[in-house]
Amino acid sequence: MIHLHGGPEEQERPVFNPLYHELVGRGLDVFAPDVRGSLGHGRSFVDADLGAGRFAAFDDVADCAGHAVMAGPADPTRLAVMGRSYGGYLTFASVVWHPDLFRTAVAVCGMSDFLTFFAGTEPWIAESAAHKYGHPDRDRELLRTLSPMSRIDALRVPLLAVHGEHDTNVPPGESRQFVRAAQERGIEAELLTLRDEGHDFLRADNRRLFRRAAADWLEGHLHL
Repeated sequence: MIHLHGGPEEQERPVFNPLYHELVGRGLDVFAPDVRGSLGHGRSFVDADLGAGRFAAFDDVADCAGHAVMAGPADPTRLAVMGRSYGGYLTFASVVWHPDLFRTAVAVCGMSDFLTFFAGTEPWIAESAAHKYGHPDRDRELLRTLSPMSRIDALRVPLLAVHGEHDTNVPPGESRQFVRAAQERGIEAELLTLRDEGHDFLRADNRRLFRRAAADWLEGHLHL
């Protein structure tokens, strides 16, 4: 399972992650890369995904999958992708830009359509996000093209979306519209809404529910 962090200006660090612990305990290998846009690799790497550079980030995910297979531990017929926040967006994007690469996916608090995201997010987040992705007025065509919803017809694999019901950073409608569109096209898709949660899952019971639901989904669809 390839796990994509948020941000995109976050960085994977060698620290204990309960989600990874849960997945490894189920027999899944976890590959958690820093794709372009991540911190810790210089300013040019952080800025390499700005605007139309975002398309190359989708290719980074595919390259990560290829590396996992070439390096030995990964079965190319049993790959999954998962991420949260920006990583959730990359997860949505990965399964529609590379529809035959992964067997399943789990997208957590991800954006699925930049135009609805900009319309629904907090104003300060929208202002910051315009620098990363494009301006909602001046760059509408770029934002439309970068939106996973614009390629929903390419979706082929089952997907679980997870979202906090009170998320104001990435509104829950971002997950709802992707899941609904997938279901309308006959693709297996489910939405897990975590009650009394925002963008970050803070309640211990919800954290456990999330980890177990994600692990159950991946375990079941990868046939471990």
